[in-house]
Amino acid sequence: MDSIGNYWFFWTLYLGAAVIITGIFWRVTRFERAIWASYSIRAVAIAVVFTPWYSNSQDSVMAPALMVAALDAMTGGIESVFRSFVPLVLAVLLALLLATAMSFFKKKMNKRLLNNKVIAESSNVAK
Repeated sequence: MDSIGNYWFFWTLYLGAAVIITGIFWRVTRFERAIWASYSIRAVAIAVVFTPWYSNSQDSVMAPALMVAALDAMTGGIESVFRSFVPLVLAVLLALLLATAMSFFKKKMNKRLLNNKVIAESSNVAK
């Protein structure tokens, strides 16, 4: 029973630290012109940090996939790393797809707001 409490304690500790680091990283990667680059860098970082995977192939205990990959590389060799790289790569691809869609809609919204602003300014000049 004690190991279950430790499991949730360390997950809570990890997620709390990850949220704080992600918040700082979010502020650092706030670019005004390179919207797609900003969203993509954030998406990859979030996918890598927050993707969980099974720590043992016979157990239901989960851990961050990056940590599982690192520990598998140290203990089982490079062949055992692929077990946790598959969900990690899929999460990164999905995050990049989502970042691309978000940047497309953000550019479209910015263009629409700019057009509305130009129209409003031109109507004020005409008066």
